[in-house]
Parts: sequence; C-alpha cells; structure tokens
Amino acid sequence: MEKLIKDFLFYSEFTIRKKDSSIKSLKKDLEQLLEYSLENNITDIKKISSTDIRDFSLKLQRDNVTKRSLSRKLSSIRVFFRYLMDNKIIDRNPMTPIKTPNFNIENPEILSLDEINILKNSMDTSKCNGIRDRLILELLFSSGITPIELINLSERAIKIEEREAIISNGKEIRRVFFSETTRKYLKLYLEAKKIKYKDKYNEDIIFVNGSGDRLSDRSLRRLLVRYGKRAGIQKEVNPFIFRHTFGAYMLSHGMSIYHLKKLMGHLNIETTKIYQELIKKPIVLKSLNIIDSNS
Repeated sequence: MEKLIKDFLFYSEFTIRKKDSSIKSLKKDLEQLLEYSLENNITDIKKISSTDIRDFSLKLQRDNVTKRSLSRKLSSIRVFFRYLMDNKIIDRNPMTPIKTPNFNIENPEILSLDEINILKNSMDTSKCNGIRDRLILELLFSSGITPIELINLSERAIKIEEREAIISNGKEIRRVFFSETTRKYLKLYLEAKKIKYKDKYNEDIIFVNGSGDRLSDRSLRRLLVRYGKRAGIQKEVNPFIFRHTFGAYMLSHGMSIYHLKKLMGHLNIETTKIYQELIKKPIVLKSLNIIDSNS
C-alpha cells in the first residue's frame, strides 16, 4: 500500500504537474489513511471497503478534524482510488458510496443513567475480557476521555490510588479523574491480565485484544456497539456517546464550564458550550436524574 501511494504521488507531481502544496496535502492525507489501515491490520489495498472509509471518517470526526479538512482528506482519497481504478490495480472503488458526512454536533446524543446501568448489567465480569469491557465503560463515562486517549493509555499514566490519569496528545498534558468503581475494575483487570497473558503482559498497554496486543479504535467501537444491541438500546452505543454523556452530566451536576473544558481537553470554549445548550432540555435532565421523570 505504501508503494502505491508513492507511485501515485510521483504520478501527481511529474505527470499531471500538481502544485507542491497539493502534493504535500495528498501525501499527508494518504499517509493518515495508511496509518489507520495498518492499525486495523489492513495491508492489502484491495481489502479496504466503504465501511473502512466510513470508520476512518468517523475517527477524524472524533479527533475534532474540521469540516473543511475532512472534505479535503476524502477528496484526496477519492482521487487516489480513481487512479488505482484507472490503472486496473483495483476492480472496486470503495469511495463510490462515500459522501462527506454531516458534522452536526450541536445536539450530540447521550445515554441516560438507566441505559448505562443496563449496559453494565449486560457485561459478564467473571472473565478477563468482560472485566476489560466494564472498565472501558466506567472509564469513558467517569473521566470523559476520548476513545483514542483510552486505548493509548499505559499503566505509567495511571495513579490508581489517586484515581487520576495523565493524558498526553504529544503537545499538551492534562489530568483527568475517574470514579471509585473505575478504580475497582482497573485493579481487577490488571490482575486478570497478568494471569491470562503471563509473558505477553505489557505495562505499556492497558487495553488489549484477545492476542494481548493493543485494542484498536475500530475494535473498541465494535464491541461497544455490540453491547448496545445486546442490551436492547436503540441508540448506537459508540465510544464517543460516553464522552458526551460525561459532559452533560458534569455540567448538570454543577461543574463550571471552564473546569469541564479543561477536563475534556477542548481547545475552544464554544465546543464545551454544546453541553450547556444540551442540558437546557427537560428530556436530557430527566435522563440524567436531575429532575423527576414524572414531572
């Protein structure tokens, strides 16, 4: 896949004479797609599906990529796959059904506290993976971290007794905090992992898949969606719904918007204000047990 990208960039630069700025953008966008594909064990360009492209787009959305940047990235990928089709390298274009998604985040969906409890009760915590999944739910909801931040956590980033995690995006560092229940399942999971994976146990990775390797963003999303369906919840239980629920819950329980901005790592207070608008709705307050459900 890497060679095909290089060939395409060479073609774009020296055959159709694209500008240097365009080549740089193409290179950046396609390298992001390559990185995402390799993270999800996709090494054959022919194996990339429309679903994979949509998942990649959702990841960009969760990483707070702007509409303009997303549109450009999808355009770069579209041109690349058209080149592959024209040169008969692939016989199916995964970009055909893809449209630029609508980033309507003014009214993010959240879970009610009852739905969160239903999800908890659907998890079998007698096994290592079940403990892992319960820990994921507890940590996402009680800390408000992003899915990428969660799967990149190492044990060194966690202060268990202080119920604190150090989050770094490579440029900035922030501290987040988690619940007593999260601490309980974190301790249980680390012990269960040591027993299950023995020599493969790695302190640099907290959340692992069945092979003992780092859980991928895609796998995280799929397992939570699966739990949501199993629990009979009508909403899509994706990883970001817990972050949105955290934001709404904290503001509705009296946290200042500036403190919430810091905890969630928002660059702009306007992003945090989304939750301020959300909790003005009585139906949201009922779901978070702020006002009586019979009122």
